[in-house]
Amino acid sequence: MIRSGGRPRITKQEWVKYAALFVLAVAAFGVAAIALMGPRGAGEALPVPATTLAATPTGATASPTPTPTPTATAAATVRQLSIELPAEPVLLIVGDSYTAGVGADQPDQGWANLVAGQLGYPTNIDGVPGTGFAWGGGEQDEQGGEYEVRLREIAANPAFVPNLLILQGGQNDSLVPDPAEVEAATAQTIEAARRFWPGVQVVVLGPSAPQPAAEELRGANSAIRAGAAAAGAPFVNALEAGWFTSANSPDLNFDGIHPNTAGHAYIAEKFLESWARLTQ
Repeated sequence: MIRSGGRPRITKQEWVKYAALFVLAVAAFGVAAIALMGPRGAGEALPVPATTLAATPTGATASPTPTPTPTATAAATVRQLSIELPAEPVLLIVGDSYTAGVGADQPDQGWANLVAGQLGYPTNIDGVPGTGFAWGGGEQDEQGGEYEVRLREIAANPAFVPNLLILQGGQNDSLVPDPAEVEAATAQTIEAARRFWPGVQVVVLGPSAPQPAAEELRGANSAIRAGAAAAGAPFVNALEAGWFTSANSPDLNFDGIHPNTAGHAYIAEKFLESWARLTQ
């Protein structure tokens, strides 16, 4: 209480009140100082530099998702899907009845001859109907005309040394019961070619056919694609790209399995488009 005419006198109760207020003020100041100056807690995220890819968050606080980057498999595929043209290209095309020109009015109107004419490289064409990567020909696979066998025979002639190789096929490999056998034969054929002609660049053109026969080739197509990937060779996926459709097949069909003259020209056109992308 305050006496009249004198200094203020603080009672014991007022001292206690003021002391409590002082303690509260000190405590509040300390908490503020810790919040401003103290280290971050274990669960508090630190700023991430813009150039750093953050790991997947494990706590409740989500961090911004970085731009997706290609997986190792995707990156490998991108690297595979290109070839570097040699200074003096020499081309070999090996395949089945399609490469032989079956269905065209004249053999030189087959897709392989048309491609060779457009590219203008010195070219040998080896097409044997009824053969494939794993299927050697004949009703019982008894003719021994698999691609690797024929490559070995071609390599026995030192006068012809290709540095570019197109392996076309797979239609007859659909006769092989085990897709793993087709996959292994494809990879083995590519590796054999590289042994026969060191430095040769290989491109695989998968199976195709007018619809509806094309639908029966999906298993062989997948196996050949896997074999090409295992050997690191570009694969032109005519089947999945839908070269033959239900709309265009009637005009491109010869006998339900082979393309006609227009169909061969169409295959050559589509392949040259793929070739242009591979050689960019």
